[in-house]
Amino acid sequence: MIDLILQNGTIITMDEKRQVLKNASIAVDGGKIVFVGPAEEAKQKYPAKKVIDCENHVMLPGFIDVHGHGGHSFLRFVVKDTMHWMPAMTHTYKNYISDEYFYYEGRVTALERLRVGVTTGVCVLGSQPRCDSPVFAESNARAYAEIGVRDIVCVGPCSTPWPHNFSRWEGDKRTQRAVPFEEVVKSLEYVIKTLNKTNNNKTFAYVTPFKIVTSINTNGPTPKDQLTKLTDHDKLQAKEMRRIAAEYGTRIHSDLFGGMLELLKEDLSYALIGPDVHLQHCSHISDDEVKIMADSGTSAAICPWSNAPVHTMLDAGVNIAITTDGSKTDYGFDMFGCMRHFQNNYRNAANDYSLIPDAKALEMVTIDAAKAVGLDHILGSIETGKQADIITINMLNPRLTPNFNLLFSLVQNANGTDVDNVIIDGEVLLENRKTTVNEKEILLSAQKEAKKTIERANLHKMAHIDENNWGRTRKPHQDEPFDIEWQRQDGGHY
Repeated sequence: MIDLILQNGTIITMDEKRQVLKNASIAVDGGKIVFVGPAEEAKQKYPAKKVIDCENHVMLPGFIDVHGHGGHSFLRFVVKDTMHWMPAMTHTYKNYISDEYFYYEGRVTALERLRVGVTTGVCVLGSQPRCDSPVFAESNARAYAEIGVRDIVCVGPCSTPWPHNFSRWEGDKRTQRAVPFEEVVKSLEYVIKTLNKTNNNKTFAYVTPFKIVTSINTNGPTPKDQLTKLTDHDKLQAKEMRRIAAEYGTRIHSDLFGGMLELLKEDLSYALIGPDVHLQHCSHISDDEVKIMADSGTSAAICPWSNAPVHTMLDAGVNIAITTDGSKTDYGFDMFGCMRHFQNNYRNAANDYSLIPDAKALEMVTIDAAKAVGLDHILGSIETGKQADIITINMLNPRLTPNFNLLFSLVQNANGTDVDNVIIDGEVLLENRKTTVNEKEILLSAQKEAKKTIERANLHKMAHIDENNWGRTRKPHQDEPFDIEWQRQDGGHY
């Protein structure tokens, strides 16, 4: 007797032939898919301990969100209306979070992802990854393991110059110290060594420096006339990241902005590119940089507002995964909303409304996303032998009825609340929209931890209702809510 059958639904397999099977079933045993095919055949061959009736449902591979930020769920509704978003976020992560922050926040993030059908999610810890101690990665991994969602923990060195000031908290007592680059590298190595491919392959750890070139613009493209040459630290960081990834058999993830690959063209031996790398944003990269990515087999992770030349990249053969860059306001981790924003923004940018058909959009959050993170051999499609990460969408609801072209209906009008069932590694974690965890305890504990963090970081002015806005058609002028001078005096440089 096998563990589970999902029966009588329509399966969008995402297999090599991209089969769509009607009146079909999926048989699951030992965490793996053992049968995909006609419902009647499954019924005859496989008696099961548990059967879920999927009539009027579509079954899909679980969504894979290949870039998001651990920590943001607590601050996305707080740090706003400021011209200093990055300093405010980064200074908070470096100096005002507890050792357990990424545990309490990670449970909320994992729960949100689970509820909208994201079965594997990348967590870059903070805005710039925090890696002065392994405790933060361990807290995030523990949280995701508790909820059951596959977690790709991403940590590494943050921006230059070094050393960086980081703070740890014991109760109300803060201890700040300057941490050198070498210590962060040791912490990263420990995280990769102890977390990667653990928890029955539900926890991964990837090498994640803040950007692939340390010496140029942090958050946007750099014009060619401002590019000089690679610094010694550029080369040292790349060498260390490559060493750790090779020694422990893991992958590399980082940010890419226009100009970085132009600078690296002089010596690609120092470039963090290749089939074991996926790079986020790719904002305003040049045609030459697109070619470097295509020729090297580097995958791209792009969110709706990355300002990447998506049409040029797709035409060149670059593998692209759609990412939420979450957790954001608006659609959060809902990949349906993310797909629609992605389609609309990059069709408009290319002035080409044939770009990114619905079928391609679904590939970019399933099988293409699995390839981007190097897991397409076990995830990303519904096929015999792969891990049973499966979601079901209830098509019997007013927004999706009637439906004829399933791909169009799903991409253009479905949302995360239409996900009825989520199976990860063969375990039913969401059934008829109900989870197996104590959601009330998770959310109330999260609220307490977030409140402590906001008070410590002096962010409370941004967090609460502005009473001056009632009855107004526009916000009144207000002073900048984040004190950048306080941040500098407190030891921050970004």
